[in-house]
Formats: sequence, structure tokens, C-alpha cells
Amino acid sequence: MKRIHIRAVGRLPEAWQREAQTTLLARLQPYAKTEVVEVSEGHRGSNKPDPTRAKRTEAEGLLKGYGSDAFVIALDETGVQYDSPTFARQMETWSEGGRPIVFLIGGSWGLDESLVKDADAVLSLGKMTWPHAVARFLLLEQLFRAETISRGKEYHK
Repeated sequence: MKRIHIRAVGRLPEAWQREAQTTLLARLQPYAKTEVVEVSEGHRGSNKPDPTRAKRTEAEGLLKGYGSDAFVIALDETGVQYDSPTFARQMETWSEGGRPIVFLIGGSWGLDESLVKDADAVLSLGKMTWPHAVARFLLLEQLFRAETISRGKEYHK
């Protein structure tokens, strides 16, 4: 069974957002052991936000808690865009050998450049800018879709 870790900056503030995440995680549960870890936003408590400093602080939090054997994927607008069947095939490749897959989702200003540069892969969810909560939902939905495609389930057909 795949092991997927989503490390995301920021909390889901609305009850409907937390419910949506719970629902998507439940759908994915039969196919992959998936966890979401929320990291504090780097600009909290600052009267004058500094995007560079915030991204650096967030990067420190995002890097904690997963092993060196993980395949790390940064979500960034400069990344590769896939259609769902190709993403499903790519997920199979990324998880070969039982490596855990770690997705990094940045905060309001995106990911620190060092995370994007050092990632094993960079994924884009499209050219549009999405709030980080929505990016989390889109990723979870595509992970579920990828697993059903890989297994030939009716969901995607």
C-alpha cells in the first residue's frame, strides 16, 4: 500500500473545509495510507509580513518529519502539469520500491525556492493561482482518481 504524506502550510479554518478533507481522505484510505500535516504559516504574529522570511520559516516546518528515503514533490506553478491518467502512471513510478511520497504545499506566497529546487519532482495543478486549502483538495481528489485509474475502477471511466 502506498504511503502518502501531504505537508501543507496553514490550517483549514472553515468547518466545511475540514469536512471536505476528511471525506477525500476517507475515499483514498482503501488505496493508500495518507496523512496530512499542517505547518504554521511563517508570517503569523508579524505586523509587517516579509514573504522571503515567511517562506523560509515555512520551509523549515515542511522539511521536518519525513525520512530521507521519501520521494518529495513540490507543488508549484512552474511544475509539470499532467492529465489524470498520466498522473496515475507517474504515481506508480514515484512509489516504486515502497518509497513514501511527500507532497509539499506552500502558503500564501508559495514554497521557498530551496524546496522547489531540491524536490525530486515539481507538480503544477494548473496556471491559475489557488488558495492553499483548495490546492490541498485538488491534490487529494487527483490522488484518489489516480488510485482508481491504476486499478481500473469505474470511478474514472
